[in-house]
Amino acid sequence: MLGLLVIPFVVAIVFWVAIAWFAWDPLLAWLRGATFGADGVMHWIDAQALRFGFEGLQGVVVFVMALLLLLPMPFVTALVVIGVLVMPVVNRHLGQRAYPDVARHGSWSVSASVWNAFSSVAIFIVGYLVTLPLWLIPPLAFVIPWLWWSWLTARIMRFDSLVEHADPAERRELIARYRRSAFVLAMMVTSLNYVPPLFLLTPVLSALVFVHFSLTALRESRGDGSLPRVVAP
Repeated sequence: MLGLLVIPFVVAIVFWVAIAWFAWDPLLAWLRGATFGADGVMHWIDAQALRFGFEGLQGVVVFVMALLLLLPMPFVTALVVIGVLVMPVVNRHLGQRAYPDVARHGSWSVSASVWNAFSSVAIFIVGYLVTLPLWLIPPLAFVIPWLWWSWLTARIMRFDSLVEHADPAERRELIARYRRSAFVLAMMVTSLNYVPPLFLLTPVLSALVFVHFSLTALRESRGDGSLPRVVAP
């Protein structure tokens, strides 16, 4: 089980390292032109830096921007692969061993899982790019990506951890009820992204933690009658 969870992240890292190897120089050239090529704030800042003898501003800024763009990619890729392809195995394994009393009223839907994953990634990419300028403020350079990683983790994992055990009505109700708790849980897990080499475990822990969290919430909600019970015809 652990190997099944770790393999997607290792493959994602190898894949994106290979992409970076071939695309690094073109990416740096494009970022340099887009950031400093036209008259604007960054062009003026670079001119002032040159005036005071600092000639490396362009190189530093472009390098950091390229790094910030590429670093999340292995994490995002592994999160999507685990959510869509591996989570059903995790659900069945933990469901049978730790939650045998939680009936499976849902079903694994590839199309629904893929749509949830890719719509989440699309929103993540847009938000990530839009908020990049805020990273120039030192504290926000750590806080903003952490919040976006946490949002993406919560959105993907809360759906895939419930899809097999909860029917659509139960799933919507639980997601709405525990939206804030799921986000806080994701923040706790994704904080490991700042602790090498523990960041390698973030997608793995996300899957395990969210299955336990979601199935526990589903069990408690069914037990106290706060969610509608589904009666098989």
